[in-house]
Amino acid sequence: MKFNTGLALAVVMIAPNMAQANNELFNWYGSIRVQLEDTKQGEIEYKDNYSRLGAYGSAEILEGVKATYNFEFRLFTDDGSFAGNDQRARLANVGLESDYGSLLIGKQYSPAWNFTDNAIDIFSDVDESAGCTNESAGVICHTSRYGLYAIDAAGNGHYIEYLRPDRAVTYTTPDMAGFQVAFMAILNNGDVKSDAAGTESENILGYNIAAKYVINEFTFSASRYELTAFENDNEVDSYQVVYNHGDLSLAAHYQDSSDLRYYAGLNPGGEIVEEKVYEVYAGYKIGKIQLQAKYAIVNMDSPSGLTVDSNQVILDAIYEHKLGSFYVEYSAWGDEAEEVFEADDKILVGYKLNF
Repeated sequence: MKFNTGLALAVVMIAPNMAQANNELFNWYGSIRVQLEDTKQGEIEYKDNYSRLGAYGSAEILEGVKATYNFEFRLFTDDGSFAGNDQRARLANVGLESDYGSLLIGKQYSPAWNFTDNAIDIFSDVDESAGCTNESAGVICHTSRYGLYAIDAAGNGHYIEYLRPDRAVTYTTPDMAGFQVAFMAILNNGDVKSDAAGTESENILGYNIAAKYVINEFTFSASRYELTAFENDNEVDSYQVVYNHGDLSLAAHYQDSSDLRYYAGLNPGGEIVEEKVYEVYAGYKIGKIQLQAKYAIVNMDSPSGLTVDSNQVILDAIYEHKLGSFYVEYSAWGDEAEEVFEADDKILVGYKLNF
């Protein structure tokens, strides 16, 4: 057993006692998520739906100032693996909180996600959420769940996460009568170069600024996410309006993104593809049952002339129990997405246990 795996397991084993000793300083949690998918080809696939284990806590270090932390790792129920690396480490950050706002440092959720992407997340299958699919021929709407791919000045390719970026520093203002702003800077570890010879490194790779305003039952939000240390345009602009009233939730979301992509029909060296996504969401809770639906329009344009104009429908029925939920989902893509990206209609059933 590797040291980091053993250490993480040891933390989980002793966590209940620590949590009882000081619930504010140490709180451990987890979510086990499993599901079965059935595609139109008749294939049934078992899938771990991003199970995770983590811990968070806070402690007052000065009068009116709290130190916080949160770490979280992937747990794979399909093969039993559990560790932390580029694919499996989800969160690892520390921060400070006071009446003047909060400062968070490390791998964390971006302001774009916290402010403008979270309302239309169909949680049942994260690969299909926010109008996304990841197939062998390419990726549709990968900026919501995956990231931006870009080339630096030395010609090296880099993948920068959009949902949970690494080496990020974020300041979030306090709530000011319903208005709040967050600014995040993404720092370099020396890999991203600023000249063709590769002798210099960029200091800041990009930024994300987002704002939201809550008034009565409405929330209005906007975000700008841009990678500034790379060639060409690599950016995401997103806007969201949410209405919550009792058991009813409605939302609308627009996203305009551009980054380097590789899939059939494009230049083999990749092209900057511009993608526009329009989404509407409705959810209604009846007792312990949550019904929700999303409709998305996805438009993609490339310099080579390859375009995709498609749509997607997702329908969810979720039965909530004391510690999680059972769910069933149906999703269908339009003809162009099925033709270009091999996207399939799917039916899936799943179970989520939270602790």
